[in-house]
Amino acid sequence: MAFTPHPLDRHRATLPLEPVPLDKGGQGVVTRVLGPENLVYKEYMPQAGQVNGAALAELVEFGHRQTAVEVRALLDQCAWPVARVVNGGQVTGFLMPHVPKDFYSTIGGKPKLVELQYLLYEPNWAWQDLHQPDIDGRLEIATLAAKLIDLLHTHGWIVGDLSFRNLLWRPGRPYKVFMLDCDGLRRHGAEPVLRQAHTPDWNDPHQPSSGPELDTDRYKLALLIGRVLSRTPSVRPGDEPALLPGLPDHVVTAVRELFTRAQGPRGTRPIAAEWVQALAGRKRIAVTRPPRPQASMHTGPAAPIHLPGSGRVSVPVSRPAPGSRPSLSQPPASTSPERQRMPVSVSKPPVVLAPRPPAEPAAPRPPAPLQPGSQSRCAPPPPKSQPGTATAPPTPAPRPSPPPAAQLPSPVQQSLGQRVVASDTYAEQRRLAPRGGVVDDVEVARLIDHLAAGTGRESVANIALLLADTADRTVLLMRALKNLLNVEQSQVIMLKDGDRTVELNVRLLEEQFLEEDEP
Repeated sequence: MAFTPHPLDRHRATLPLEPVPLDKGGQGVVTRVLGPENLVYKEYMPQAGQVNGAALAELVEFGHRQTAVEVRALLDQCAWPVARVVNGGQVTGFLMPHVPKDFYSTIGGKPKLVELQYLLYEPNWAWQDLHQPDIDGRLEIATLAAKLIDLLHTHGWIVGDLSFRNLLWRPGRPYKVFMLDCDGLRRHGAEPVLRQAHTPDWNDPHQPSSGPELDTDRYKLALLIGRVLSRTPSVRPGDEPALLPGLPDHVVTAVRELFTRAQGPRGTRPIAAEWVQALAGRKRIAVTRPPRPQASMHTGPAAPIHLPGSGRVSVPVSRPAPGSRPSLSQPPASTSPERQRMPVSVSKPPVVLAPRPPAEPAAPRPPAPLQPGSQSRCAPPPPKSQPGTATAPPTPAPRPSPPPAAQLPSPVQQSLGQRVVASDTYAEQRRLAPRGGVVDDVEVARLIDHLAAGTGRESVANIALLLADTADRTVLLMRALKNLLNVEQSQVIMLKDGDRTVELNVRLLEEQFLEEDEP
């Protein structure tokens, strides 16, 4: 693989490294970098294989193109690559922030990382004094893990080696999580930085031969949640999880239902957002009914992103014991600095779409996909009938009889977009959203159908091209669409990557607009 320099690359010869490494895993050696940056350097070992420098560069770019607040949250909660390290025209490793002090505790007389494994076993002599969360704390940690995976998937990242070794938790309130080995993440459909490692007993029985994918992460998330809430290191979907006492009944019911579903084949497993809502004790984000007037419907700030990955091959453990893993045995000295922001566009091949049919005043019909040169988004209302004179109103033509009921279009024949704009929730959103008039209902339905027909993710540039409009005006359209679809600040539709990408959460869209309207 040819070497391509990157603006954020650091040369190994310029790194002031401590003489003794902090950790050594299956793929690399971790050494502290002296100085105020509070960074560590992971150097890949020769036996790790060929390094995919382009994949590592994309991880670095992703971290730098977030806002200052998102970058700070990112580096506080995951060991995210902040720069590649190069030597002699080759990528030798990367720099990442040191693990925060919060995730260390004294175990076996030494400061060690508090891994998820300490929630899966009964305490032994080496860590009997380690803080053990109550059932509410376990529920909180499981929820944080589900939010982490949900955010990763929202940004198009696959974890792969999600396990009890690369997720840390803070031993005390407020509970937090921190993920290691973020260089193991990869884009959906892309190659990872290195051949991905796998932790024994955390495998997906239905993982395809091509490697981990979104459904693999979903299976492993079910493993994680079921094992944390039952304190059982071997329970799997298909087994009945012996959940610890103290969970609310409705949470127990929801967890067991999702855990059972997770044993299914690819495409049937619950997504991370479903786990978040189930652990919070509700099936969907609550919608006030009857709705109360609101001034506006703005989306909340983007949640911090936490990311895991793989960087070593773990070995099975029966119980954590001192010395079982010499990982980063010295606590950090300072906090992570704020990073430079670097916008990077996400490229996507253009989509060829069919022509848009003219609007008809007849019964609703499925909207056609967007096409270049389509009509303006701000569609004018249909022309009104010419008024007659006061003395001699025209005799109206006889109205044709409606077709038999059997000939009327069935609701199941309507597209997803049409069903949404016909729902009661959408009607109320249309009334409340102050900027909803920027886009008409037909265009809303067509945009929903266009996004839902693909991966739910589309670049603003492609949508602007398909609308024959400018990117700036398309961003305004997407913001108006957020006002209409993001019920009570839910993240149904989002602008990402500095307003460069649009993402639609189809499952949440259906829950918010359709489920309560179904018979």
